Amino acid sequence: MRFFLLFILSANVYGKKLTLNQAVLDSPFKIASLGWHAFFPNENAILIKGQGDKWKELFKVDLIKNDTTPFIDSLSFRWKGNDVFVNTLNFSKNGRRLLIGTDKKKLWRHSFTSTFFIYDIVNKKFFPVSSQNKMLRNVKFSPNGMYVSYVRQDNNIYVFNIKTKRERQLTRTGSETLSNGHFGWLYEEELTGYDGYRWSPDSEYISFWEENEEMVPEFFMLNELNHYPTIKKIRYPKVGEKNPSLRLGIVRIKGAGRKWIKGGEVVDGYLPWMEWVNKDKIAYMRLDRLQKNWDILVADRKTGKSVKILSESDPKGWLENHKQIRFLKDGRIIWISEKSGYKHLWISKHSGSMSWPITQGQWEVTKIIHIDETKEVVYFKGNKESIFESRFYSIRYDGTDLKLLTPEEGSHSISLLGSKLYFLDTFSSLQTPKTIQLKELGAGNLIRIIDKTDKSQFEEYEWETPKIIQFSSLDSSSILDGLLLLPKNYNPDKKYPLIVHGYGMPGTQIVWNKWGSVWSQYLSQQGYVVFSMDSRGMSGRGEKFKNLSYGDMSKYLALDNAAGVKQLINLGYVDPSRVGAWGWSGGGYFTCLMVTRNSKYFKTGVAIAPCTDFRLYDTAYTERYMGSLETNKSGYDSTNVLSWIHRMKGSLLLMHGSNDDNVHLQHTSKFVNQALLLGKDVEREGIDLVFRQWRDRTLHTPRLERAWTQDQRRCAK
Repeated sequence: MRFFLLFILSANVYGKKLTLNQAVLDSPFKIASLGWHAFFPNENAILIKGQGDKWKELFKVDLIKNDTTPFIDSLSFRWKGNDVFVNTLNFSKNGRRLLIGTDKKKLWRHSFTSTFFIYDIVNKKFFPVSSQNKMLRNVKFSPNGMYVSYVRQDNNIYVFNIKTKRERQLTRTGSETLSNGHFGWLYEEELTGYDGYRWSPDSEYISFWEENEEMVPEFFMLNELNHYPTIKKIRYPKVGEKNPSLRLGIVRIKGAGRKWIKGGEVVDGYLPWMEWVNKDKIAYMRLDRLQKNWDILVADRKTGKSVKILSESDPKGWLENHKQIRFLKDGRIIWISEKSGYKHLWISKHSGSMSWPITQGQWEVTKIIHIDETKEVVYFKGNKESIFESRFYSIRYDGTDLKLLTPEEGSHSISLLGSKLYFLDTFSSLQTPKTIQLKELGAGNLIRIIDKTDKSQFEEYEWETPKIIQFSSLDSSSILDGLLLLPKNYNPDKKYPLIVHGYGMPGTQIVWNKWGSVWSQYLSQQGYVVFSMDSRGMSGRGEKFKNLSYGDMSKYLALDNAAGVKQLINLGYVDPSRVGAWGWSGGGYFTCLMVTRNSKYFKTGVAIAPCTDFRLYDTAYTERYMGSLETNKSGYDSTNVLSWIHRMKGSLLLMHGSNDDNVHLQHTSKFVNQALLLGKDVEREGIDLVFRQWRDRTLHTPRLERAWTQDQRRCAK
């Protein structure tokens, strides 16, 4: 047994097609796209950037009239004689002002700081947000468009009065470990996002999270890109460690005063959701640490007192859909619940005393898109037509008049226009590449095709269509689904090497009826059978199926992928001596699990940024699916790939970014250490050529290309 270790100082690799360069960097295909765009509030139009020599200009596109007109010229965004490059752009609610972000710098995966300006569309004036407009976070207009709010580096909330050009500081407790209106790593990555405050509908108040990370242990990462390496630290709670504590507050924009919401505090659990019900009421969710129980509470702005109105629990698994809750103006509540065994729409009286389902059946609702309170209609996404597809539907509050608004087969992404009268439908299937359509919201009538991918360009490269297959689990208790791509000019008399791409984390899905990846096509053209599957514990098939992964993420992931490989071998597609796996992050875990626990079937693998021991991963993600370490040591041991390294017989290529804040290099280091202790043959290969850095999990180098190609050859032998 021999495996290969690559240390990379900041990681990611991209996959596309035909040649390796086309597969990972420069795809030859032009895919239907709107490009950069923003929706005009209350209109049927989008804002786009110009092309070519007009790249500095912005144009208004009326999607109904199919008409494009100049909107803002290239000289509008200038400050002190310099052009301001637009990184982000947001309209005020009334559409009269633009919030322009430039000089964008990433913090973690999603959060960033920027320098911000305001553009007055009516008066054609351009000016900065405050006199100190740099390094601002979570910047947004108030609902009435009269203020801009933001969080400074001191972790306090501020507001800028656009009319008076004056700034007001709203909180004063911010420090290195205490944040107002902005979340640390854990909430940004796993729960709420980075935006930690909400405007009241009347623009008079702001509700906010105060997060205290003082008790959260620090994790240190070594940055070796500097002349002398430096240490980067992050507050990162691993399994069993202290979580950040939080409390919810309310602050008035005009005048002093801050009020803490009674009941809106947690020391060990979570506060993943908060929204204003109206100008006097605030709703929020309180979630226990193991994420088996949540309560929805409504707080009074004046008194701070809270009343519990909804509760849910899942003693055999975990709860999801933290943000799929809508409070209606008449006091009723619509949300997505799994209490019927499948994720469905439910409606309740404001007190929560009575509730009933809007949708029912052995299928699932995945996302609430829009609610028309006048017509009492909910617009949502779900998989009623097929578990492999995401479609768009509407239904009345009483469960009648269910309409399918996207009859085209495939997986659909929905964007409502500002008027809420039309929507953009972006979809594809295994047979049809990406198409963008404009449709009427009410009936789903097609207005026009906005853009359509030319399928003939794929035919030039002899694009092969994957197919969805079904087979039984090893114990014959379940029917499993897989996605299979055969090599070009497949010969049934020949047995081919197999590459399995996996992820398999609880509550996820990998088998979809959508257009395939260029990377898979590249592998297929190299003579590989390419396969992926949904094991037990993944999503879309109801609570019982999903909860099978609870407490041991490795059990069915290993058993079911073994069943999938065995099925392909029995069908005569695959040479059993040439089976490999690859994946990224959770897929890296999958790969390591396959070449260790499933070494009977898997002979080689490529694991990128793998999570190897979930004791080293964060609390919110891991404990959601595994429970506590104290009560489930056996499950953690079984899930840990280090427990299975002794089984490994083939080869493994490991790649990991040393500055990865999510899955730390520690995971790979411990894997390698355990392999050495067991006498495995380890070779370390350093990356010493120029690479592209994006975040800390992206890379591309000629050396990496060679390493990947070499590993392919090992698999093909």
